[in-house]
Amino acid sequence: MRSIFIFFLLIPLMVASCSDPVSDVGLNLLGSEANPQAATASVTSFSPSTLIDVTGSAPRVLVGAVDDPLTGQISAHGYLDFDGDFSGAPSDEITGAQLKLFRNYNFGDTLTAVQFELHQILENWDHAGRRANTGLKMGPAIISMTTKNILTTIDLPDTWIDENATILRSADFETEFHGFALIERGSEQVIGFTSATTVLEVTSSSGLTTYNVSSTHTQIARTRPSDTPSGFVLFQDGAGPSIEFNFAFDDFANQPIHGIELVFNVDTVATKSAPVNFVRPLARTLQLIAIPMNDADPAALVGQATLENGQYRFLERDVSVFFQRVFFGAQEYSRLELRAPIVNHSLNAVLFYDANAQDLSPQATIILSP
Repeated sequence: MRSIFIFFLLIPLMVASCSDPVSDVGLNLLGSEANPQAATASVTSFSPSTLIDVTGSAPRVLVGAVDDPLTGQISAHGYLDFDGDFSGAPSDEITGAQLKLFRNYNFGDTLTAVQFELHQILENWDHAGRRANTGLKMGPAIISMTTKNILTTIDLPDTWIDENATILRSADFETEFHGFALIERGSEQVIGFTSATTVLEVTSSSGLTTYNVSSTHTQIARTRPSDTPSGFVLFQDGAGPSIEFNFAFDDFANQPIHGIELVFNVDTVATKSAPVNFVRPLARTLQLIAIPMNDADPAALVGQATLENGQYRFLERDVSVFFQRVFFGAQEYSRLELRAPIVNHSLNAVLFYDANAQDLSPQATIILSP
């Protein structure tokens, strides 16, 4: 715990103006004569969460399947929608169409190819808030693909172009076309295609029209459970589980604090241990989330931490402000959770030491006013 004293004693906390005085009680009292005291709160629960991840609107889609000795057997189907305006005249002939998918993620056996089918989505859909256990209505397979490349180019068949030429030329393309589904059909790895550079290109007598990705979603299913070693709790982005937990903070009611630090220890070596050519990336950044008393209310983002030296350390000022409000009764929550930011959309994993791991169990250190 030495680092927390260095943080709070040598780097004075900045004082921020706030309309609610409770939020800053104690946080601006650390002066040259102060002699702050450290106290600890024991973890009362630390277990996998039943939360189903939000994968809609992420900056990539996943497709493929993996049978991971640690995290279990997982499959992923990706969904992409597009927008844009046809560059030619309504009467122009369309002579070709290509879907270009740019890979920027791997999980699993990197020497194997990924096999998937391309389907057309048949329903209007909203990607915002869409969770990993939901799929979309789609038509029959358009084409089957096998790929190991960074760039996967799919030449859409003439029959598909003829059936969709009117929509591709339409001024209402964004509402009439609902996108493509990438449906896994036998793979040993899961790959991710970035929405930033994935495009649908249509060639006509007037030239090239490029449609950009407007919506994304990934449907993820675990078909064989994880094999988590004793003494650990598995966290995995996308497929889950997230982690839910609580600390025994009751003794700190109405207590002004200078700051708080939450530390979660992980075993990075055990997490990355895998067969040859098998890649299982670590979850690098996690968010600390407070779940309200009423689960229907929006959750609160409390803080964010990056994995460093086998630990996630939540110690920024916003974390201290939040718990100061909790201690003075101005903020309530039912439980806390560790989640991955949606912008990191992946299957990245990490093994946390559980609540019985003594010195490596989750820790909360509170710096009190003297």
